[in-house]
Parts: sequence; C-alpha cells; structure tokens
Amino acid sequence: MAFARLAFRVLLILLVLFAVVGLLLPSSTTVERSIVIDAPPAAVFPHLNGMRAVQAWSPWAGIDSQTEYRFDGPEQGVGSRMSWASGNQQVGEGSQEITQSVADREVVSRLQFGDKGGGSARFILEPEGGGTRVRWQFSTDFGWDLFGRYVGLLLDGMVGAQYDKGLKDLKAKLESR
Repeated sequence: MAFARLAFRVLLILLVLFAVVGLLLPSSTTVERSIVIDAPPAAVFPHLNGMRAVQAWSPWAGIDSQTEYRFDGPEQGVGSRMSWASGNQQVGEGSQEITQSVADREVVSRLQFGDKGGGSARFILEPEGGGTRVRWQFSTDFGWDLFGRYVGLLLDGMVGAQYDKGLKDLKAKLESR
C-alpha cells in the first residue's frame, strides 16, 4: 500500500511539473529557412504563388506516390487551394490555401493538418545581389495546448530539413532554365 501511495505521489508531481513547464514554454513557434536563387523576384514569384506550382518542387510531393491531391480555386494568387490525403504518416491529410499575395514580394497561406491543427506558411522574396533571397516560414500558435507547446520545441527539427530540401529543389528548378 505504501508503494502505491508513493507511486501516486510521484505521478502527481510529474503531472504538475509537466503542466507548469508547459505553461512556461512559448505558445507559438516559427521555423524559417532561406536560400538565394540566381533569378529575379519576378521569375521566382510564379513558383510560389499557386498551389500546383508549389507542388512541382514541394519536398513532401515525393514521399508517397499514392497521395491523392485536389486543387481548387484560381491557378495563381489568393484562393489557390490544395488538399491532400495519404496513408503515410509523414504526409497525412490536410489543406493549404493562399490567403495573401503581393506580386514579387510575398505569399502567405493557411495550412490545416486534418485534426492535428494548423498554421501559416509565408514566402518572402528579397532582392539580393543579382538574385532573390527566398525566405520560407511556418508559424503556428498552440494556445493553451501544453502538448503542442512541447512539440513546438521539436518543430524546427521536424520540418527544417524538408524546408531546406524544398528550397534547394526550387533553386535547381529555376537555375537550370
């Protein structure tokens, strides 16, 4: 009986510690990667401003050839939308829709990952030398979701390498022209 009480107290202390630390963690997080592409912003922008165009170089496109995609709305700009469904956990299911677009400067989209939450992605184009620096950001707000806040600590490691790969693929696509 004494062991059960001790185990209960230890468990209770761990749960309280989990909650207190979770409340102290940031409620939002942003992952960002960038690359310089040897092309002007006007040549880069169309490859970021439509969901079909993004899909052509997306690092997630090649993970599961059985993924089902659906494209809706305009080909380019605000309202361009893609949804996907895959049995592969790395791909999962979700949707992405462009919500803001400023020609040759910025594209913002809203992402939803099924029932797992969502966030926003943002491409920022900045002239640099004779080319364009493309910054790709993903931001999410976990609110009071304590588990999400812990996931936020790992998010850069979870998607950062994919962002690097995608940007390298975009660079190769545009510079091979």
